[in-house]
Amino acid sequence: MISQVTASAANALYQESTKNVQKSNSVSKQGETGRIETIKAEIEKGAYRVDLDALAKKIAEELMP
Repeated sequence: MISQVTASAANALYQESTKNVQKSNSVSKQGETGRIETIKAEIEKGAYRVDLDALAKKIAEELMP
């Protein structure tokens, strides 16, 4: 179950990142582009790992007013 959620979350993150990159014609900092490419490569290799603690905190922050 957790691995399915993790894979699902990673895929959603990748899709959202790709969409945001395509919308933006320019990136203000070169480091941002490098980080995006690194994450993209890790996802494609299946090596990207979601920080579940950070993800849970972010979800809790969004749910709690």
